[in-house]
Amino acid sequence: MKIFAVIVTYNAMRRQWIDHCLESLRQSTISITPVVVDNLSTDGTRTHVPSHYPDAVWMPQTVNLGFGQANNLGIAYALDHHADYVLLLNQDATISPNAVKDMIAADDHKSIISPLHLNGSGTMLDRSFRFSISQMPDEFFDDIIVRHKAASSYTAHEICAACWFIPANILRAIGGFNPLFFHYGEDNNYYQRLTFHNYHVTLVPSAHMCHDRQEHGNITVYNHRHLHRDLLLIFGNINHGFARCMRRYLSLIFRQYTKQLPARQYIPGTILIETLRLLPQANSIRLSRKKEKLTAPTWLPATTLQ
Repeated sequence: MKIFAVIVTYNAMRRQWIDHCLESLRQSTISITPVVVDNLSTDGTRTHVPSHYPDAVWMPQTVNLGFGQANNLGIAYALDHHADYVLLLNQDATISPNAVKDMIAADDHKSIISPLHLNGSGTMLDRSFRFSISQMPDEFFDDIIVRHKAASSYTAHEICAACWFIPANILRAIGGFNPLFFHYGEDNNYYQRLTFHNYHVTLVPSAHMCHDRQEHGNITVYNHRHLHRDLLLIFGNINHGFARCMRRYLSLIFRQYTKQLPARQYIPGTILIETLRLLPQANSIRLSRKKEKLTAPTWLPATTLQ
């Protein structure tokens, strides 16, 4: 069995993130080959990783490709080398020793598998993860709070891609991240495509990861790109036809002008302004929707095995 962990780095020396991340892979009870794709770090990451982790596949880039496209390079490498599974892991995340073993046991070849997301110290659930599991069944919360083992895994909704364990057959059927999303929103778009192709997300409570971050990582970048991301997700959702996309868009505008949205995200008029900025991408969005409906390794480099 071949398992590759794809880790995208950008200035990963902060708080020794990359050391903690790669050391956790070394401690895994299941053998994992790290694939580190560096997005032009300037803090020493580019000398530290290859010198301290010779077992890792080192893929330094000459430009910052963004989170999604850098992951696509690592995914393509893994598939080209006959991966059975690909673990996507953030540079500021670590996994517990048995996490991969438990996620393999829950694999039905029809879902992306996720562990529980804890905070950096492992003392509580990650804040954003708590929001993502708000629609989980009552049995799940019994498992967590009462510690009554209701099930070994649960069907979930969207869960952050900070730690996704993906069977190779799903990657060959759906592909990688959409290049329209440079940073933030890639995983939301991927979940839309997952749903369209009749796959789902499985959460394994016995598997743990720790995510040492703020709520949205780089909060400045997140806030700046939030509206652009939301509009791309509305118009690029292949589960919705044009009429439903427009209804969601008009609903967004209505909620803005009736002050039902956070002011920091949607100052009056910003939706229309951002829509005008999005117009040059209209044809790219149309082609994207068409491409993502295909059963193919979409968005992955052409060398990926078919």
